[in-house]
Amino acid sequence: MNARMRRIASDYEQIQKNFSNHKNIAVEPIGEAPAEKYRVTYYINGINLLEDGRIETISKHIVIITLHAEYPRYKPICTIATPIWHPNFRDGQICIGDIWGAGESLSDIIVNIGDMIQYKSWNSFSPLSADAAEWAIANKHLFPVGNIDLWTGEELDGSTAGDVDIDVFDESTEDASFGSGLEYPGDVSGSMSNESPSFDSFQDFQSKGTQVFNPDSDNDFEITAEELVGIEFVPTAERMQTSRYGASAKGGKVNFKTILIKGLLWALIGAFVGFGFSEVFDGITSEATVADILGYSNLSDFYEYNEKSNDAIEEVNDDFMDYCEENGLDSDDQYVLQTWLSQNYDKYADKMDEYSTYNDKASQAFYYAYEDEFDGDEDDIKATMDNIQRISTGLWSGLIALFIGLFLGLGEGIYYGSFEKAVIYALIGAGISILIGTISGYCAQWMYASLLSEDSSDIVKALVRALGWAIMGVGVGLSVGLIKPDANRIAFCTLGGVIGAFVGGFLFNYIFELVPHDIVARGIAIVIMGLLIGVGVGLLEQFAKSAWLKVIRGEFEGKEYLVFKGVTSIGNSGKNMVVLFKDKLVAPNHCDIVQEGSKYVLVDKGSPMGTVVNGMRINRHVLRAGDAISIGNSVLIFNTK
Repeated sequence: MNARMRRIASDYEQIQKNFSNHKNIAVEPIGEAPAEKYRVTYYINGINLLEDGRIETISKHIVIITLHAEYPRYKPICTIATPIWHPNFRDGQICIGDIWGAGESLSDIIVNIGDMIQYKSWNSFSPLSADAAEWAIANKHLFPVGNIDLWTGEELDGSTAGDVDIDVFDESTEDASFGSGLEYPGDVSGSMSNESPSFDSFQDFQSKGTQVFNPDSDNDFEITAEELVGIEFVPTAERMQTSRYGASAKGGKVNFKTILIKGLLWALIGAFVGFGFSEVFDGITSEATVADILGYSNLSDFYEYNEKSNDAIEEVNDDFMDYCEENGLDSDDQYVLQTWLSQNYDKYADKMDEYSTYNDKASQAFYYAYEDEFDGDEDDIKATMDNIQRISTGLWSGLIALFIGLFLGLGEGIYYGSFEKAVIYALIGAGISILIGTISGYCAQWMYASLLSEDSSDIVKALVRALGWAIMGVGVGLSVGLIKPDANRIAFCTLGGVIGAFVGGFLFNYIFELVPHDIVARGIAIVIMGLLIGVGVGLLEQFAKSAWLKVIRGEFEGKEYLVFKGVTSIGNSGKNMVVLFKDKLVAPNHCDIVQEGSKYVLVDKGSPMGTVVNGMRINRHVLRAGDAISIGNSVLIFNTK
């Protein structure tokens, strides 16, 4: 039995206990027990306005209470089948926003509606019926019209109708009754094969350089022949390869600088930008937008008004929580809440009025959606709302993943020194991330809602959220792996995304306890998730590498480049896999590393300065771990596992 059915069963038992022999209230379950719909008949005094303007007393009132698919997350649908003249009743609808709280039992609601009928409680500030509210304000002296204590069934001191003791809320105390409304939940990532001519000397190169460095070539960084004129050639590359010049023949298995620059930094930026974008343009992924796109205008209105009511009450609720914390009071105590609201009425009157207005509009929109768009089909409206929530979460997940994937792709291209590849990788990362991120976010919400119940422990909630975020992490990690497809790289990048997102999701609830603000806590958790995805992707990519180059001398000293299956091209053109664009002695397509079976072969591409391995110029060389490769003024060490 899920949490909703347990609540319904509990309500059913309490109703039998409280009203089975009640002389003023008859509760008739509709359907099999435990019922999800009730007909409640009140035998108490209420009033109605006749066509001729006279007020009549009515002593029997029939109310239908429907425990819809979202109960108790949202208040039940309450309608009245008999005529009544009351500020909070109109066209058969009953506004229970001021008496509803998720902690209220169904018995409480039944009694509270009865008190409304008797005019023992009413709200004229955000009425459902403005005419009745105007009349009620002018005729307070007539109330209450019934004086039955509906818990005991006994009549209180004084008679009913016209000559009863006056016991009504004035404007200050009445607004304090809004307190229970605070509990209303707010849900909701080719090498070039140009044939370059050979040269006998550097002077020959200088005189014929234009044949190699063509100004019209596809060089991202626009290195031209004119820029090479006058450059004095100093063969430092050969000299730097010997140990006495400090070269290291071995590179570390894990390059933490690469992890920092290529993974962590860009993922962190992506998470930060993605979170900021999602908050500033939250309407793009909101449930109201999704509902509107799907054609459910009333549901869209419900989500919109519900969000506005939550925004209106947020400041009040935050101040109340601070007050309780400072004074050691129980924030769940309704007496404490109502007392605090009464004392601070002038300060929060506008906010409470705004909250109540939007709350009533949300209730009305939900009622119209239930009756008009879903023909009272509870299963249909529940399935639709669940689907809307999943789509909304999927879009939000896709948006966050888009920016993390975009920046990781951008960082990948920039790291390898290519503006062109930076753009391509960014587009690949963003495109794959938003697609897979949206799908995985949709699935994550589905799983989250299925596994989590209201009475789940904190550790279970943290684990379930972590699993949901981990599914979203699949999209980000996979998108980065697919930037340059390789089975091991894809697997490890995906695993990095999963682990990073899992940890970020697991920490969310604990962050929220330290920073009790939903947006701030969510932002911190998302940034942590992005950071950990970057670390995970970068670290696991390091373990996935089978061959790599580490720069030990030159402009890019300390950087590490992966050697991929097939051809890994090296040059100063952005079309290469390894771009040494700041070294003007490097040709556009200087050399390639070609994988031939289990061997890696370095092939010079006719570059003017040539390619030197371990102090010897080569045309073709089978690489071994520790080989020092001189390309221009850069020295790279080749390593394998």
